[in-house]
Amino acid sequence: MEKSNSYEGLGNAKDNICQSIRKALATPVHVPDINMDQELFPPIPNMLECFQQKFEAAGGKLVPFKMDVSRMNDRAYASHFQKSVYDYLKDYELETNRCMTVLNTSSQLAPVLANFNIPTIDYIRNSEPVDAAIVYAEFLIARTGSIVLSQRGGLMLYPSIRNLARHIIVLSQSSRIIPDLHTLTQLTTTTQQKENRIEESDFNFDMLEVIRPSLVDENSISPTAPHFSLLLVVDN
Repeated sequence: MEKSNSYEGLGNAKDNICQSIRKALATPVHVPDINMDQELFPPIPNMLECFQQKFEAAGGKLVPFKMDVSRMNDRAYASHFQKSVYDYLKDYELETNRCMTVLNTSSQLAPVLANFNIPTIDYIRNSEPVDAAIVYAEFLIARTGSIVLSQRGGLMLYPSIRNLARHIIVLSQSSRIIPDLHTLTQLTTTTQQKENRIEESDFNFDMLEVIRPSLVDENSISPTAPHFSLLLVVDN
C-alpha cells in the first residue's frame, strides 16, 4: 500500500507539472514593440572627442595637427603645415624613441618621407622586426578607439600590423572617424542583387584589419606589444 501511494503521488506531481506547462503556453505573452530602424546606440555628439578618449584610454597616444582647410590652396601654408607634421614624426617619434630602422607600409608615402629626409625600408624579414612602422589608417572607429587598416593605395598589410615593430606610427585625418563597426561594414561592402539569386555582399578590400592599442609599460614595448602613436590631421 505504501508503494502504491508513492506512485500515486508521483503521478499527481507529474499531472500538476503538465497542467502548469499547458497553462503557461496558453497564456498570451506581451511582446514589446521593437523599432528595427532605431539605432542601437545613441548618436555621438563629438566623434573626435569620443575617439580620442577611447584611443588614449586603450593605451595609444594621439597628436592632433589642426589644419585650416580654407588655406590649403595657399602653397606656402600647405607646405608649412605638411612640414610641421613630418618634422614631428622625425624629431619626436623616431629620433626620441631611437628608431633606426623604419618600415614604410605605403608606396604613396615614400616620396613624401624621402622629401623630409626620413629614411625607410619597404620590406622586412619575418624574423627581423624593425624599430618603427609607418601606416595610414583608412578609418578610425569612435566607439572603440580602433584604427582600421586596408590594402587601399598599395598598403602592405600581411598578415597583421602587429609583430612588425616596437612603435606603430599611424597617419590619418579626423574626417576618417566613423561611429562604429556597423558603419564600417556599410562603407566597405558592396551589395549586389542578381536576377533569381540571393543578395550577395562582397568586401571592397582583399584585407582589412581593425586593431586597438593596448596598455604597455614603456620598458615592455616590443613587436608583439607595440606602442601606437596617431598623428591626426584635424580638419577645421
